[in-house]
Formats: sequence, C-alpha cells, structure tokens
Amino acid sequence: MNRKLQILKNTAGNYFITVTLVNIVIFLLGTIFRPDERFGYEAYLSPLIYAAVAFIPLLAFSLLSSGRELTLKQMLVRHILEIIALEVILIFFGFGTESLTAENIPLIAAFALSVLCVYALVTLISWVLDLRTARRINSDLELFRSRHPEQ
Repeated sequence: MNRKLQILKNTAGNYFITVTLVNIVIFLLGTIFRPDERFGYEAYLSPLIYAAVAFIPLLAFSLLSSGRELTLKQMLVRHILEIIALEVILIFFGFGTESLTAENIPLIAAFALSVLCVYALVTLISWVLDLRTARRINSDLELFRSRHPEQ
C-alpha cells in the first residue's frame, strides 16, 4: 500500500479513537470545573474539532518524516516533539474558543494533563491494534509457508 495512503488510513482510525477519548475528557473536566453549565447541540461538534486540530501537527510529522523506519531514540524524540506541539496548539486553540481562560490555572493544568493522557492512550491503542495486525499477518505467513514449502 502507498505510504501516504497508509498514513492517512492510520490517522483516520486514530482520529476516531481520539474523538471518543476527547468526549470522555470533556465530560470529566466539565463535571469537575463547570458542573452547572449546559450546552446546546453545537457542543457535539467540539470533540470532532479538537481531534481535528490535534491531528494537524501529527499528520504533518507523519507526512514530513522520511519513509525509513525510526530507531527507538528517534521515535521517542518524535513523540516528545508531537506532545509539545499538541500541548501548545491545543492550549492556544482553547484560549481562542474561550474554553480556557488565563486566570483558571487549575483548568489549564487539567486540560494539559488530559491532552497528554489522550495522546498516550491513542498511542497505546494504536500500538495494540498494530501488534494484533502483525500477529495475524505472521500467522497467515506461517500458514502459507506450511502449505507451500518450496517458496
């Protein structure tokens, strides 16, 4: 499969995982910091928008990286840079939507921590799904080899 197409496919799957986790975060932070607030139907769009904003830097990192496999150290550096970019972009985006205010430091800290948690969970879920796919492919390959030993 084309590398860019594979990146877009993985990104789409991770996007929907992120939307689900953002819904949970909005519920938790809203319950803790703004329990009396009520929203209209437009509130259903915010997880979709936050996830889309989050995937701008992630997609850019993926598309701009070379086609070669990264070493463990390079992958760790990439994840750290992605987290920093996500935190900066999403916090500034939150200020722009008036979801966050400069005087509410506990909410900003909780928001930043939730961004880190969502990133970690999406990375973990993606890794587990990739591991499952790799095991299935290896199993299919072993089955193929056992049926066709000459190849």
